[in-house]
Amino acid sequence: MGAPEQLRWISIVISIALPACGYPPLERISGSTDASTDGSSADQSFITLDWQIATVNASTGAPDPQPTYAPITPVPNIRIARLNDPDDPSALGAFMVTGYFSTNGTIAIPRDFMMKPWRLEYTLTDGIPHEVQWQPQDKLGHIAVPLFGRLDRDQPPPGAGYTITPTNPPGSYTFPRVFTTGIWSEGKVPTPLPTGSTIDYDFSNSVSLSGPKARPDATKGDQALVVDYINDGTSGCRIATGSGAIDPTLPLGFHSAVAPAWDAGLKAVTADTIDSTLITRLPTALGNLDVAVTKASSPILFGAAASINMPGLAGGPAAMQVASAVLPVPVMVTLLQCPYNTNPFPATAQPASLDQFPQILHVQLVDSRMALGATLASGMETVLTSTGSAFTMAFPAPIPMAITLTTPAKGTIPLDGTTEQVDIGPASGTLTLAFTPEAGANLRGDYYDVILHKIVSGSLTTERIYTVPTPANNSAPSVLIDGTLLQAGADYVFEIRSYKGHPHAVTGDFAPVDYPYGA
Repeated sequence: MGAPEQLRWISIVISIALPACGYPPLERISGSTDASTDGSSADQSFITLDWQIATVNASTGAPDPQPTYAPITPVPNIRIARLNDPDDPSALGAFMVTGYFSTNGTIAIPRDFMMKPWRLEYTLTDGIPHEVQWQPQDKLGHIAVPLFGRLDRDQPPPGAGYTITPTNPPGSYTFPRVFTTGIWSEGKVPTPLPTGSTIDYDFSNSVSLSGPKARPDATKGDQALVVDYINDGTSGCRIATGSGAIDPTLPLGFHSAVAPAWDAGLKAVTADTIDSTLITRLPTALGNLDVAVTKASSPILFGAAASINMPGLAGGPAAMQVASAVLPVPVMVTLLQCPYNTNPFPATAQPASLDQFPQILHVQLVDSRMALGATLASGMETVLTSTGSAFTMAFPAPIPMAITLTTPAKGTIPLDGTTEQVDIGPASGTLTLAFTPEAGANLRGDYYDVILHKIVSGSLTTERIYTVPTPANNSAPSVLIDGTLLQAGADYVFEIRSYKGHPHAVTGDFAPVDYPYGA
């Protein structure tokens, strides 16, 4: 997956007074605010914003072949605006509140919006505004928010868990973890580890890998398993050494006794070596932003994925799954974790209960630096599916390069130069962030996220996410930014992510995916 996250921070020095709120006065679009009716009539322009859901077969637990879709609940806050003000092309159009049709996830759009680029702002329960700047085809525009696991979820009962005693236990446990599939979760068995053959596990130790934490239900196809790992000093890998499938049912108030058969068999994992041209591609493209690609923050992960009909990098940084992962990860059960330069891989346990899920290889190459006490990670990553018996290495997304910010006060400022801190002058008017995707064979940028972070006490707080599809004419992507959203005297950084894996994004349809997936 060939595109890095590129980070460059800027310090804003403001010399004018700013209003208390950066949003312009709200207008309301007529005829599209009734969220109880269907906005998709033949004479109404609309786009769709909904959940894209990876489910499993209730009888077999195997992944369903295609995602399902459902309106987002709770109803998101929606605003729309022309990208440029018709009366002042140098200014952004003012936002208008519009409705969300909870019957089918459609958003009614004025027909004349479809004639020129416009912007859609939606805010989910995380409170972070997402702003899509696009010109989708009427009725084909589709923003799909991925959710791995069914939409209907029950809270886990208090005090529930598993008392796991394999019928043929290993001699000891080293780093055991408990996973559930269908409703995807992972949890470490807390220390002190058992000295005998029984693992006592409370489900409160589980962390959801996608969506709200939930109670697994065997009648709906959910499964559970326990996997033990070792850290191998020779290869530097974390290796699964054995596993047992267990009944996922969680009783109220106590730990159910389960007695799985322990499978200690190991199988080979085969993949291409990451050759030197791939290793040098990242620092070459980063230029002044380059520090070094390090083994400590550049892992390779092998395991079973929830679905390959969904976006490959929807898991977020994996606090539970992979301690060294800095960039987003797939929703998966990780069975092998190695440094990026490992080859051949050691054999690892591959539980039979996961055979029905697709096997994937996920690779991150990360190049980090520090600014104002914050770690800024640039990198490129990929999610690969097996071609026959092996994984063919490819990083298919282009690295954003030649990054500039054009401001009313300072003109065009390079953000990839040797100066780390950049003064952009008064935060007013419209700013334009522009960049040029890396060129090369087998590279494809389908769309770009520009994430605006504020640096506060050495930490990044996400302020806003901008999304732009690759322009239909293949011109350089750019994002228009309302300068009044920037706080006087604050320090900001732009994170630019390119994505390969959404072949219809150019038409405004982000739902279909293909692999290899890259960012």
